[in-house]
Amino acid sequence: MRIRLCRREDLEHIQSIETTSFPDPWPLTIFGYILDRTPDLFLVAEEDELLGYIVGEIRELIISGIPHRSKAGHVMNIAVEKEWRERGVGSLLLDEIETRFKERDAQQVTLEVRESNTTARTFYVNRGYEDIGRVQAYYGDEDAIIMRKSL
Repeated sequence: MRIRLCRREDLEHIQSIETTSFPDPWPLTIFGYILDRTPDLFLVAEEDELLGYIVGEIRELIISGIPHRSKAGHVMNIAVEKEWRERGVGSLLLDEIETRFKERDAQQVTLEVRESNTTARTFYVNRGYEDIGRVQAYYGDEDAIIMRKSL
């Protein structure tokens, strides 16, 4: 299994994984936009086929409207083919994006996860993430739990 940068020809397969993974999947156009915007933080795992993906971004921390030199990585999306879950694919993807965040001087990483997604929440807790807040109706029908990990 290896991690590599996403390519435009991967997007339809990514969209298929997205659609089978989430009740409110991102449209294909969003993945294309992100690939154009931050191609170095859009990664895929593959063996003989594409197994999963992760999308990230770097944010500059702003306090009281003033930008600071502190940066945070943000995991925007991650998903793995159903038959490949719990086989280390998500961990490899998360490890690689955290490494890329550190290389860009991020001091922490954040993400949002559905409150009811106990499998994902447990996965993140086991990787050192902690709950730091909640966004009401983030997913329309459900709150998001905001999680953070220091890098």
